Amino acid sequence: MAIATRTDTSLAATISQTTLVNALLTAFANAGFSSPFDNYTSGTDRILVYKVDVDASKTFGSNYLRIRITSALQVLQQIMAGWNTSTKAATNASTEVSMGSLSTSSLIQFVALSGGNEYKFISLTQGTVFMLLGILMPENRPSWWDLNAWTWGFIFTSTTLLALRSSSKFPYTVSEYEFLSSTRMGIANPQTNRRDIFAGNILLTSSNAGGAGKTSDDICLACGNGGSRYDTLSFPGDTKQYLLINNTSAGLAVRIQ
Repeated sequence: MAIATRTDTSLAATISQTTLVNALLTAFANAGFSSPFDNYTSGTDRILVYKVDVDASKTFGSNYLRIRITSALQVLQQIMAGWNTSTKAATNASTEVSMGSLSTSSLIQFVALSGGNEYKFISLTQGTVFMLLGILMPENRPSWWDLNAWTWGFIFTSTTLLALRSSSKFPYTVSEYEFLSSTRMGIANPQTNRRDIFAGNILLTSSNAGGAGKTSDDICLACGNGGSRYDTLSFPGDTKQYLLINNTSAGLAVRIQ
């Protein structure tokens, strides 16, 4: 189970690469990440690398998340099975994902969500720009998924928050995954005037070979179309509350109470 701890911070204009990196360092700490495994400059880029353990006793029991911030304020992320701090070389790295570019002249808001051992997210918005940085390690890993053979950790690859990617150490023919979802998960229920949720996201491999795991019920997809980002979803007779991260059909939400 992974009830999120939420921490909000912001970065006022004028924004530079240095101030953005410093704000990200704070947001990553708030999301539950340890201090960076590596933090350095490469050319005009700033690089942050974070280590997140699933089971450090296993050959591939750790994930390495690499965040690259360019001088033009483009933010990219990548997940890897290993990282050498001396050579700055990755092992079994995924393809890098561009999450978007930011402006120097507008406020940036960060919502850090610390979900225990299951996820560590940083939701970042600037006007209409939105990106979700961080890592997901679904609570329910298939019994056959051997951490001595493959890593267990995923990053989002688009703002839909339905498509994910692992390191290149994976058991299928491709490293791409998606949540089982439907556009039918659209708007609020007209009888209750509340947004239905579907708890426990099923992770499918894009190789069309079935299921690759499932999150806890503290992560869900919601009928978020027409809502607002960061709406709180609640239900009569139930003390649980969920934070709507993506206000779209099949929008990602996490439990906050």
